[in-house]
Amino acid sequence: MAKVTAPTAAQFSAYQAMYDYFNRVLFGGELRPVILNFSRAAHSYGFFAPERWEASAKGTERTHEISLNPAHLATRPAREVASTLVHEMAHAWQHEYGTPSARGYHNKEWAQKMDEIGLGPSATGAPGGARVGFKMTHYIIEGGPFARAFAAMPEKHLLPWSSWEPDPAARRKIRKLALAKNKVKYTCPVCEANAWGKPELHLVCGDDDERMVEAS
Repeated sequence: MAKVTAPTAAQFSAYQAMYDYFNRVLFGGELRPVILNFSRAAHSYGFFAPERWEASAKGTERTHEISLNPAHLATRPAREVASTLVHEMAHAWQHEYGTPSARGYHNKEWAQKMDEIGLGPSATGAPGGARVGFKMTHYIIEGGPFARAFAAMPEKHLLPWSSWEPDPAARRKIRKLALAKNKVKYTCPVCEANAWGKPELHLVCGDDDERMVEAS
């Protein structure tokens, strides 16, 4: 049997290598180490949490957290996943060297930094969307610093493991389809009234006192 690399070590080794690579290439190595994590935060590809972690041995050393949502790793191209990491790194840069707004507002300073690293800030995820706001995403500027950096990034920095858990919207769709499959249509042979219910029910039409027929 072939030896299998420990998935935790492989995943987080690549994750750290990707962070270090973009820190060096796009941020001049200015960002300090952070806790890299995965979190299934609803309606989010990722997030930045300032000073979320504290060193238990020292008690005074704190660092930030950057998390990616694993529910989207299998459904998005690797370049888009990497762009989310860099998006959150822009928040880390602003927290260290700029002036972030309160309550998660994406301000003009953040938007300008995003432009510098080759990600266009946009509320819609496309050119022309609002550049500042509370709920913001981005688009990749083709030929820009991020696009060039990703193209040159060593393949070994890509995350080797993907979660196949569907995102919340897909999960709701699957649940709806499952419920639909568990219901069948019944029709009265006289008045053709319809009803839906579980398979093999014995339904009787109240108007015609006729047993309703299960659709094939």
